[in-house]
Amino acid sequence: MSCKNCKSELDTLNNFCSECGAKVVRERITIKSIIQNILFALGWDSNFFVTLRHLLYKPHVVFKEYANGTRKKYADPFTFFAISLAISLFTFNQYSEKFIEMSTATNMQQLETMDNESLSVDKNESKGLKLLGFDSQEEFSIAIMEFQLKYYNIISFLYLPLFTLIAFLVFRKPYNYGEHLVFNTYISSITTFIGVLLFVFSLFTGINILLYATFVTFFYYSFVYKKLYELSLGKLILKILKFVFILLLFVIVFAVIGFIVAMIVSKI
Repeated sequence: MSCKNCKSELDTLNNFCSECGAKVVRERITIKSIIQNILFALGWDSNFFVTLRHLLYKPHVVFKEYANGTRKKYADPFTFFAISLAISLFTFNQYSEKFIEMSTATNMQQLETMDNESLSVDKNESKGLKLLGFDSQEEFSIAIMEFQLKYYNIISFLYLPLFTLIAFLVFRKPYNYGEHLVFNTYISSITTFIGVLLFVFSLFTGINILLYATFVTFFYYSFVYKKLYELSLGKLILKILKFVFILLLFVIVFAVIGFIVAMIVSKI
């Protein structure tokens, strides 16, 4: 028996070629083997389900063990995140019109909870929308959702370093930025799965509960860091307020930059 890649002689008991290192393939290609190879390449093995289960009820244990070097029993955080994004993107694209419709309705509902008077008389906001080429807030919201859906994976990965930076600034030691990045990658994976479940529930029941995705994300994030840092309720609230304050600063900075860019583009 010879290796089909380098033609070297093989022992019948060998699983790998001693010359080129190629795996010795004895089975024919089947649908089952193709699916198994794809799932293995994506990291979808028993570790995936172990990681998913543990992240739901004891995420702090996963984080501490992973940071301390116990990693073989857990799925790689970035592979885990990529799988969650692939599932969510497939689901949202399958029902893209419904997703945009529900998301827009959620955004408009959030706006309606604000001061109605200020929204109706804010001429600067109307002028800003006109400059960007939109006639209404709803039209602008639809355009935002279409953009987010189109570049969903890229935007999701870009959010990671930003939220990790804020978490690092708020919680800091004993974990460094890289360890916080791993934690936030796992957290984003779980909240992405939760978002998919809420969307599917809304899709089949006709009850739009996507509004609660933000609250679920907030609750899970708080739960994880409370457990990880063993914080009292009072200390957790202070950390949350600090997190929100830093996040708002980033939002204001990005909004100002976006407005300046839009003004420059409109004059070209």
